[in-house]
Amino acid sequence: MRLGSVLKLNQQIRMMSVKSFAMKHVKSLATVALLAGTMGLTSCLDDDDQLDYPDAGYISIYNGAASNSGVIVYADQNRVNNLPLKYAEALPYSNFFPGDRLFKFSEPNSLTSLLEKEFEIKIDSVYSMFVLEDAGELDAVLVDDDWSEPTAEEAQIRMINLSPDAGSVSLRIDEVEDPIFSDLAFKSNSEFAGLATAIYDLTVISSDGETLATATNVELDGNRVYSLVLRGYKQTTENAKKLDLQLLTNYIDY
Repeated sequence: MRLGSVLKLNQQIRMMSVKSFAMKHVKSLATVALLAGTMGLTSCLDDDDQLDYPDAGYISIYNGAASNSGVIVYADQNRVNNLPLKYAEALPYSNFFPGDRLFKFSEPNSLTSLLEKEFEIKIDSVYSMFVLEDAGELDAVLVDDDWSEPTAEEAQIRMINLSPDAGSVSLRIDEVEDPIFSDLAFKSNSEFAGLATAIYDLTVISSDGETLATATNVELDGNRVYSLVLRGYKQTTENAKKLDLQLLTNYIDY
């Protein structure tokens, strides 16, 4: 893959979704446990019918706040991650009790919250939470992960705009004039769309047609669901904070 100087595409953070398994409690939660490094459920895989797990929703969490050095996340009083979640990193899907949950984000070794925000978690629903910066302050959005099942011939992909100063953006595929995703404002995301398994050239453009980021020879594999994240700042001299693309793999249908 050939990348632009301010682009890091396809730094894939593989987050196995439990979407396909939400009604199959054992396998869904075992998958989450494996990805989280918790092995306690693996011995139960051969005895699905005897296990009964409480109702839950499932959330992955991504840090798209360029100025943030890392956060510890809490759901109510429950700590979600042991190590700081740094910029451009993601936590795999984990199960959360349903209902109105207060999420808190703090610096490591600090009792002071950088952000407290309440989200409603629904039973057997799958979400992605994106942490971001807005006017220098931390914020977060919760997005439904509602895709069609991918096939060997077609991947599912969406885009989310986490850049505070890029304005509304659109995504063009190859030489096709009409964007696949159009006019995505800051903090907004597209729906998932199907794309044939292939190698693509991607171009992110502004509302006035300016090219903001490009990537060539981007391979989208079948049986996968992707999120394309636009993050960072258009106007900055700091390389680590420059406008950037990142491709996350939400789900692989093995």
